[in-house]
Amino acid sequence: MDQYHRAVLAAEEKFFDECDTGNVPVILVLTKCDALLLQGIAALTLEEKKLPREERLVRGQENAERMLKNNPVWGKVTNMKYKPTAKVELRDLNKSDQECKLLIEMTVRALDEEALQMLLVTAQHTNIMLCIEFAMEG
Repeated sequence: MDQYHRAVLAAEEKFFDECDTGNVPVILVLTKCDALLLQGIAALTLEEKKLPREERLVRGQENAERMLKNNPVWGKVTNMKYKPTAKVELRDLNKSDQECKLLIEMTVRALDEEALQMLLVTAQHTNIMLCIEFAMEG
């Protein structure tokens, strides 16, 4: 995401226009979303730049969220023939304790069959809270 306006690559375009995955869900994974915070802070108005540090961070994060929502890659991919089932925005992947809980949750939600959901949840034995959450829903 440090190349915010990165074009959709030819391989990505071909995949979403020509590859019908049938019942297999495809999740678009956007990495480095936390890198947009610096761009969000840079986009602050002169008045906003005079605010206290914590408020500047909040406003910068709001700008970053808008940038991500209006990301041209996501817009282009969702207009293709075979759209992704879901999108996941990953942050802080440089941290060693990152478990990618959001990606696991979105994968479980994208699976339609309850048995497949339970299989994935069971395989994620390290994430006991996710197991409990989906056992309670089922």
